[in-house]
Amino acid sequence: MASPENVQLAARFGMFMLAAGGFGLITGTTLSRSGIVRRGEEPGAFYTTCICHLAVGAFCYFGQFFVQTA
Repeated sequence: MASPENVQLAARFGMFMLAAGGFGLITGTTLSRSGIVRRGEEPGAFYTTCICHLAVGAFCYFGQFFVQTA
C-alpha cells in the first residue's frame, strides 16, 4: 500500500521525466538540424537517453492509476 502523498509525488516526477524527454527530443532534433547544437559524437546515445526519460516518466505517471492507496 502506498500513501496518497507518495503517489502524487511519483506522478509529478513522472510528468517531469516526460517533459524532459519530450523537450530533449524536440530541441535536440530541431536545433541540431540548424547547426546550433551538436548531439554529441553518438546520436544513438542521445535518442536512447530521451526515450529512457519518456519510458520512466510514463511508468511513474501512469502508475498512479493502478496503485492501491492506504
